[in-house]
Amino acid sequence: MSVSLCRTRARRSAWLALATAIVSFTSLHVCAATSVMIWPIDPVIESDQRAAALWLENRDNKPVTLQVRVLGWREADGKEIYDEDQDRVAGSPPMATVPPGKRQLIRLTRLADVAPGTEEAYRVLIDEIPQPDEDAATPSTVASLGVKFQMHYSIPLFVYGDGLWLKEDSRKRRDAATAGRPLLHWHVVSEGSKRWLVLSNHGPVHARITQVAFDTNGSRVEFANGLLGYVLAGAQMRWPLPDTVRLETKPKLILTVNGKADVEIEPAPVNTNQ
Repeated sequence: MSVSLCRTRARRSAWLALATAIVSFTSLHVCAATSVMIWPIDPVIESDQRAAALWLENRDNKPVTLQVRVLGWREADGKEIYDEDQDRVAGSPPMATVPPGKRQLIRLTRLADVAPGTEEAYRVLIDEIPQPDEDAATPSTVASLGVKFQMHYSIPLFVYGDGLWLKEDSRKRRDAATAGRPLLHWHVVSEGSKRWLVLSNHGPVHARITQVAFDTNGSRVEFANGLLGYVLAGAQMRWPLPDTVRLETKPKLILTVNGKADVEIEPAPVNTNQ
């Protein structure tokens, strides 16, 4: 199934755009109001590969200039952290002008080896650079606010060391039982007047979390109908629980994890040393 997903972002600064536009896509292609199509939207660099291909296609009737950056991605203290200065993966070319109806190949190249059995996470940021004529046409009142409307995309990139893989590849014969799997646990914490769903991942690969619900004796309370977020390998993330989500005694947490539906997550072990 191929679904086109269009997102528009207004940017006041690079970091505001990054905070508001980190999106994960479930379609095979991604398009925008500028008719830029990006595929694949889930690139990986496996242990026997030095690079992965990312294609940008301009379906508009005028050229589009795009900037490509690869940021390191990690999670700490329940927050997403991005490293602009990472030097382990590079995108080439870092900037390209794509004519109408044409495609541009972006090569995502691994510059350093990854430790065996390890998954490294990155974010590939693709920003549309306004054309000079567009800047000239911008009213001074708008320009003075520092607001420019342009496309901003962020797609995940995972790089693997020897002995670890996650994404199926029809060109390779391998036993699905050897694929890396996240190992998730959950608990709820209260801070002040807020409750938080906390997910920890002790597995070697990331978990992409969608379709979240609490189940009590067959009665489900939906928490997230679409994407909740990612929990990277060895990381812990949390999300606020709205007051409308009422948890009964000993509820079960049911998720879709990396596309696998109705996965029941075990509660976090109780610390008996406290």
